[in-house]
Amino acid sequence: MTQVLDAQLLTDHAAPGRACGSCTACCSALAIIELNKPARRACDHLCRTGCGIYEARPASCREFHCLWLRGAIDGDQALRPDALGVMFDYFRMASTGETHLIAHELWPGAFDSESAQSLLDELVQRGDVQLSYRDGRWSTLGQDPM
Repeated sequence: MTQVLDAQLLTDHAAPGRACGSCTACCSALAIIELNKPARRACDHLCRTGCGIYEARPASCREFHCLWLRGAIDGDQALRPDALGVMFDYFRMASTGETHLIAHELWPGAFDSESAQSLLDELVQRGDVQLSYRDGRWSTLGQDPM
């Protein structure tokens, strides 16, 4: 069963019917240059109700849409990053035109779940997937050479 929709991979907006809701995965996983926030650390503006500066959040926060939010990951709320434990991003480098696919592990062992493995198996068919582990390690999941 296809769970990844190619047409939505590079979309720059949320898909109809998709919203972050209570998910704040990007607020903890991503580095935010404008806020001097390192990766894998909760944002200082994160509070019980979500983003404390939501209306004035920086452009990098405002413009980020994970693959679930874009609708590139087909499925229900169970595949939303805060439920799955993995947040996926796919982007094109402006300087080189190269595309990159990154999977951010939100808690230790999240990559090992059946749902995450299914998505990773499908995504690696499109190219290398950079795995960003919760403990700070990085590795690459790539296609097997023929």
